[in-house]
Amino acid sequence: MHPGHTSVPAGDGPFPGIVVVHDAYGMTAELRRVCDHLAAQGYLVHAPSMYQRGRCLRQTFASFVADQGPAYDRLEAERAALAARPDCTGRVGVMGFCLGGRFALVAAGRGMFDAAAVNYGLLPAGKQDPAELDRMLSAPCPVVASYGDRDKVVDVAEVGKLRAGLERKGVPVDLKVYPGATHSFLAQYTGPLGLLMRVQGMSHDPEASADAWERTLAFFGEHLGGVPTAEAGQG
Repeated sequence: MHPGHTSVPAGDGPFPGIVVVHDAYGMTAELRRVCDHLAAQGYLVHAPSMYQRGRCLRQTFASFVADQGPAYDRLEAERAALAARPDCTGRVGVMGFCLGGRFALVAAGRGMFDAAAVNYGLLPAGKQDPAELDRMLSAPCPVVASYGDRDKVVDVAEVGKLRAGLERKGVPVDLKVYPGATHSFLAQYTGPLGLLMRVQGMSHDPEASADAWERTLAFFGEHLGGVPTAEAGQG
């Protein structure tokens, strides 16, 4: 696996796996908290550093714009590495936030994973047209997605088209837009990043966050296996 953060549940397993894709801020304490929270629910988790080196940083943003390229090769390699571990069941999902949400969505559309959680993922440019969206969602896996209706980064008016595109493919979809929630409403950043988020008009929404985590863990439990624990809503 590429350098990053790995969280392993207590016990012998085997466990379902989840690849977590970070937001634009990269490998933060918040991302590690998310990974540890997933592990506490019984998932084997790895969050690769998509910004490992300068070259990887350029490749990551080039892949982000093109919806193809080395970043997706890395995600497929991470999926395969998790699935091959003796403590993994072989079923692997993907979870992404903002920039990582877009990677998760595109990877999910190609059937790279067994289930995907897309959190305020930026919608791929030019793919909102039904025919283009259908081509992007060539072999989608089940998708659970969460957005806020006060998101100033994602065009929430286009989110309904994403739902319709997934439904046309006949895959399980759980997509919810939370009233009053901003972009990055799941994140609990503190310090300078927390201040930057507030300046940008983004804030953690505890109620929406708890509901989104509950939906996501239930969805992963259904499509990856594993049983959500009592602390499922604490993310």
